[in-house]
Amino acid sequence: MEEELVGIKNAAISFILECNSLEELEEVKLQFLGRSGKLTQAIKNIATVPLERRPEVGMLANEIKNIIEDTIEQKYQTLKSEHYKKRKSAIDVTKPGIKPEIGHIHPITHTILETIDIFKSIGFQVADGPEIETDYYNFEALNIPKDHPSRDTQQTLYLDTRESKVEPGEVILRTQTSNMQGRILEKMKPPMRVIVPGKVYRYEQTDASHGFEFWQLEGFAVDKNITMSDLFGTIDYFIKKFYGEDIKVKFVCHNFPFVEPGAEAYITCAVCKGKGCTFCKRSGWVEMLGAGMIHPNVLKTAKIDPNIWQGFAFGTGFSRMATLKYQMDDLRLLTNPDLRILEQF
Repeated sequence: MEEELVGIKNAAISFILECNSLEELEEVKLQFLGRSGKLTQAIKNIATVPLERRPEVGMLANEIKNIIEDTIEQKYQTLKSEHYKKRKSAIDVTKPGIKPEIGHIHPITHTILETIDIFKSIGFQVADGPEIETDYYNFEALNIPKDHPSRDTQQTLYLDTRESKVEPGEVILRTQTSNMQGRILEKMKPPMRVIVPGKVYRYEQTDASHGFEFWQLEGFAVDKNITMSDLFGTIDYFIKKFYGEDIKVKFVCHNFPFVEPGAEAYITCAVCKGKGCTFCKRSGWVEMLGAGMIHPNVLKTAKIDPNIWQGFAFGTGFSRMATLKYQMDDLRLLTNPDLRILEQF
C-alpha cells in the first residue's frame, strides 16, 4: 500500500510540474484529488489494510495529500503570475476604454415634464385617466351627441365588443384627453384647475404634422366669474414660458361643441421663424391649440350650476409642441428608432 501511495505522489508531482496553463492544472487536480481521483480512491482502500498497520498508512496518505496540494498551489501561483504578465503586455493601458451607451429622455417626455412644471406653478393639478374609454365620456358628456357632425372629424377607433355584453360602438380608444373633463367635473367640487396629459388615438393619415397615435394635453379651470380674458392670459403665459417671450400669439374664432364661445391659438412657426415652411404649410403660423369657455351643457351634465360657476378649457398636442420646441420639420422624427435623433436631447 505504501508503494502505491508513493507512486501516486511521484506521478502527481510530475504531472503538476509539466502543466502549462491553469486549465491543465485543474485537470490534474481532479485526476488525483477529485471524487474519483487516484489518491482519493487509494485513501478509501486503507480500510482493507490490516488493523495494526492502518495508522501508519493513514499518516503517509495524509502527508502525500498535503504535498500534492502544496505543489498544486505553488504551480497555480506561478501560472497565474505568468498569465497576468502576458495579459498586461497585451493591453495598452493608455488606450481609451469602451464608452458605455447612455440612454436619453425622449423629447416628448421633456415636453410633458416642462409643461407640467409650468402649469403647476400657477395652481393647476395633474390628473390621469383611461385610454380605453366609453362613448359617453369621450363625446356625450362633452355636448357631442351621437348624431353630431363633429364626430366625423375625430376618426374614432372602436373596440370589437361582439363577444361581450357591451353594445357595439360604446367602447373606444379615446380621441382626446377631454374625456377626463366629464369624469373630473362629476367627482370634484369647484373651484378647480386641472391639466390632463395623456395618449390619444385617431384614424388619421400620417404626415409631417399629424399622427394616428399621439400625446395630448387637456386643461380646464372652473371658478366663479371666469372670463375669456382669464383663458387668453393663461394660454399666453404658458406659450411664452414654453417657447420664450419673443414668440407671437394670436387667437381666432372657432367652433367646438364643448365650448362657447370657442377659439384657436396660433403661434409664429418656430421651425421657420414665421418665414413659411412645409410644417406651417407656408403660412408662417402654426395652430397651437383649441380653447374656449366650457359650454353650459357640459357643466349641467356634471350637475354644476352654470349660473354660479364658469370655466374655460383648452387642448393641444405634445407632438406638435415638441417639434416646434426643438425645430423639427416633421413630427414623424419623434417615432423614428434612429438613436442619432434621440442622442441630441
